[in-house]
Amino acid sequence: MRGACYPPPVSTDPPRSAADPLGPQGSAYEAAHPRRSSRTPWRRARRWASGLLLGVAGVVLPWLYRAYCWVLWTTARQHHDRLNREITAALAKHVGVVAILWHEEVFASAYAYGPLKGTALASTGTFGGIVSRLLERCGCEAFRGGSSRGGTRRREVLPDMIRHMNQASHCLYGLTVDGSRGPAYEVKTGALVIARACRVPIYAVRTWFSANLRLGTWDRTAIPLPFSRLHQEVVGPYWVSPEASDAALGALREHLQLELLELAERSLRCCAGDPGPPRAREGFPAGWQPRWAPGQRGVPCGPYDLRFEQPPPWARRRRPSEPRAI
Repeated sequence: MRGACYPPPVSTDPPRSAADPLGPQGSAYEAAHPRRSSRTPWRRARRWASGLLLGVAGVVLPWLYRAYCWVLWTTARQHHDRLNREITAALAKHVGVVAILWHEEVFASAYAYGPLKGTALASTGTFGGIVSRLLERCGCEAFRGGSSRGGTRRREVLPDMIRHMNQASHCLYGLTVDGSRGPAYEVKTGALVIARACRVPIYAVRTWFSANLRLGTWDRTAIPLPFSRLHQEVVGPYWVSPEASDAALGALREHLQLELLELAERSLRCCAGDPGPPRAREGFPAGWQPRWAPGQRGVPCGPYDLRFEQPPPWARRRRPSEPRAI
């Protein structure tokens, strides 16, 4: 059915935690962390021009992005939409959720998860500033840190993200686990470390359109095209014990990597209307083999995985009297 699967309007309010120096500062990061003044006129002029372009792009691009995504969702034929329903249910039960996805689907993620008011991670560089404004326009927030090219601008952000989630009453992190520079389809452990420290569930998520333009980037970023089939899927919860060793963390990392690959492969077949058996796709690790049986959604790794109604005793549950801030 067309015209009935786009997300509801989202808030355009400023970021909720911009004043917190250890919280998701988003587009306020540049003002709070000004660069040192350059000594040469040429570099000062170049920095001024860069700032001007960033300001213009930061205003224009978020509006263009939202308009384009509105067209995508309005013209899409949607097959599955468990994502919003199940993540909303998880946030009603727990104070936080860590959603993990592949970097190739990052283009549509801000608009897809805007109604859930998620928090993502953007670099401290110029492009990270534009991404932060785009996320805020869609109702999300952004931590700033990670892999800016300038070594002096690197910022270790993981402790801040753990602190923020431990103090929040409603917190959804959406993290591209093979970003920001790859290798593609290889899960890094940052999301798992957050889930272990905060005692919250992990969900594997997927938003995929049947027709895409693939960029020549390391992850072959997909730019969805209108009038496509839209497949939104979620699998979880997965749990990391607060006592988990590094070896246990590594085993779960490998397990979640297989789950995300399975989820990606299934979305490709569903969007293409392909009833055939699962098969390895371009870029998948050599020797990948499907594990899910037909109709199956996920394989547990631990005793509490994929059991929504039976979380572990150490999970951070939402108290009945605790408000849900959305």
